Amino acid sequence: MGSIFLEVTAIIGLATILAIIFRLFKQPPILAYVLTGIVVGPFGVMSLQHKEVLHAMGEFGITFLLFMLGLELKINELKSVGKVAIIAGFGQVLLTSFIGFLISLAFGFEIVTSIYIGIALAFSSTILIVKLLSDKRDFNSLYGKITIGILLVQDFVAILALIILAGFSSGEGLTPQVFIFSLFKGICLVAVIIGFSKTVLPSIVKHISHSSELLFLFSLAWVFGLAAFVSSPWIGFSIEIGGFLAGLSLANSVQHFQIASRIRSLRDFFITIFFISLGMNMVFDNASEIIIPSILLSAFVLICGPLIVLIILGFLGQRKRTSFLAGITLAQISEFSLILIFMGNKLGHLSESVVTLITIIAIITFITSTY
Repeated sequence: MGSIFLEVTAIIGLATILAIIFRLFKQPPILAYVLTGIVVGPFGVMSLQHKEVLHAMGEFGITFLLFMLGLELKINELKSVGKVAIIAGFGQVLLTSFIGFLISLAFGFEIVTSIYIGIALAFSSTILIVKLLSDKRDFNSLYGKITIGILLVQDFVAILALIILAGFSSGEGLTPQVFIFSLFKGICLVAVIIGFSKTVLPSIVKHISHSSELLFLFSLAWVFGLAAFVSSPWIGFSIEIGGFLAGLSLANSVQHFQIASRIRSLRDFFITIFFISLGMNMVFDNASEIIIPSILLSAFVLICGPLIVLIILGFLGQRKRTSFLAGITLAQISEFSLILIFMGNKLGHLSESVVTLITIIAIITFITSTY
């Protein structure tokens, strides 16, 4: 098409038009972004010459998304969501992951691929669920509080999974030894960052907080600097996890609300590019091989997922109506599922067809669960 500016203008314009249309049907904008990528990628409506640049911008989107998650994450919040949400959250993730793993094996996927698919099916979309609860004004209902608590638990598990994966080198096999070493590296790195956030960082942030522009610039420098540091060869993590750790280190600062308000617009723009890039990289050459697994795995998420939550909450003494509403609210996969699969593909653990499979499941479950 020409310059990168024209290409970005075209895809953002198309994404905006599709997002408006999707809004009329009460669908989340993520679907419009993925469809934009499919239109300009596999369908070849536009001839893009700077796909690598768009892909890099998408990685910035994940980095900013995880930075915001780290910035808004409070470990102490797990205590406040209650025992029911914690037990139900961990139980739902474990059961869904295990059953999804077995189903994937039955479809003939390799063990590592099945592990990824099983974990991806266990997470629910925070963006979509918050919107659903807000539209129905059910934030303060019992099932709403339990659902939000389960989402919080899922976020912790998702971040743990991403940190472990980020410790793998590109093309490195998923072996138990590498898994344990990666987990150990992650724990050490998080401990160092938390220690730094409680000693040196507060005084720096306090000193520059009088200027909102300077605080914004420092936040960007801190995100990029820490991301570059942890992705260096001697540390061996990804830039995305660097973004999360940067946010986590600033989470306890008095100015974290101010930082979040300034970074949010950047996150929204770049994460839009990420979902567009995800759609662009989908492959449909082997559609006949993934269509049946995508439909059946989507049915598992939409039908068996709520049943798992209903059964767990039933054992914990919750009413059937509360358990049922919480279950169907959680009946979709998450934007973190797409990020997890993206990172697996980036590390060489997953093929493009698996990325396409999970993206199709996301589209089906997002559309269905919204209604």
